[in-house]
Amino acid sequence: MSPSALFRAGVLASAALAALNLLAGLAGGLMRLGWPLPAGALADHGAVMVGGVFGTLIALERAVALQRAAGLLAPLAAGVGGVLAWAAGRPDLAALAWGLAALALFGLYLWAGATRAWSLHLGVEAAAALAWGLGTLAWARGDVAAATLGWMAFLVGTIAGERRELMQFVRLSAAARRSFVGLVGAGAAAVLVAMAGGPAWLAGALWWSACAALAVWLLRHDLAPRLSRREGWVGHTGTCLSVGYGWLLIGAALGGLGLLRPDGVASVAPHAVLLGFVFAMVFGHAPIMLPALARLRPAYTRWARAPLWLLSASLLLRMGGAEAGSAGALAAAGAVHALAILWFAALMGFAVRRGLRAPAAGRSSPAARHR
Repeated sequence: MSPSALFRAGVLASAALAALNLLAGLAGGLMRLGWPLPAGALADHGAVMVGGVFGTLIALERAVALQRAAGLLAPLAAGVGGVLAWAAGRPDLAALAWGLAALALFGLYLWAGATRAWSLHLGVEAAAALAWGLGTLAWARGDVAAATLGWMAFLVGTIAGERRELMQFVRLSAAARRSFVGLVGAGAAAVLVAMAGGPAWLAGALWWSACAALAVWLLRHDLAPRLSRREGWVGHTGTCLSVGYGWLLIGAALGGLGLLRPDGVASVAPHAVLLGFVFAMVFGHAPIMLPALARLRPAYTRWARAPLWLLSASLLLRMGGAEAGSAGALAAAGAVHALAILWFAALMGFAVRRGLRAPAAGRSSPAARHR
């Protein structure tokens, strides 16, 4: 097998592992909310979603961008870690695989900085990879609160770095540039406090303040949300990012409330970030990343934004169910979460199929149109 064919096989294997882990993670989440579904490693639902799904996809994007066959170690280890957690029931081996994946991903950022150029956004993303590793270490030793904070920092930091990268040609004031560095520093400090076993209130206050400031910063300075009224994928991405930043702000507000009253609606804070913010970013960036990762150009469908609104509605239902202590509302919300995610995946498959059938001359890259 030629090196290029081997690289393509590694990419496909990583994508397949991410898809399997997504299904297992969704099934595990539904079981936690009372649905009688067959899923292994129920307690590892969150770890599978972060490491097995997002860890795989983020590492895969970086390996493909750098065109490094050795870089596929990161997504493959992350994907295998997910399978070890839910299929083999070996969280210990899963933690080892995710730790290896986090270190390999960090190595990819180091390699990019050494061979190309270091930048602020690259440093932020590299630090986010370390947060993934630290969160996994905390999870392995049974500190779920510290693990959740580390995993949130991994995803939020990666997204913040990528958005900052796309904004590098935007003229920002010195105050805006300094404030971005400051809020990233506050988030990093929160992770370090949590990992060192410091006061939970301090780690929480630092983290949720950083999230609130980041949401406001992105809404103020990111150009994409201003394009939400455009037609096609450009408007789709703008809408998804606007809604996602809104959920990050809501999550920060709920997290702040949780410092005073951790039960009820405040308990939804991590889900507002990991579901509302992160999946809105996935929905928004999917038509941009598919051409880059798989050379697939989806044709726009007017239903593309519907899963975003369905996911947002399900999060509102979850908030209401948590506040009322209604198991039925929480179970219904979980089912709609899964429906929204799977509906978007199906829509993207349909859009890719239509794109393949479209005349080559009539197709243009969503990434190019977005920029």
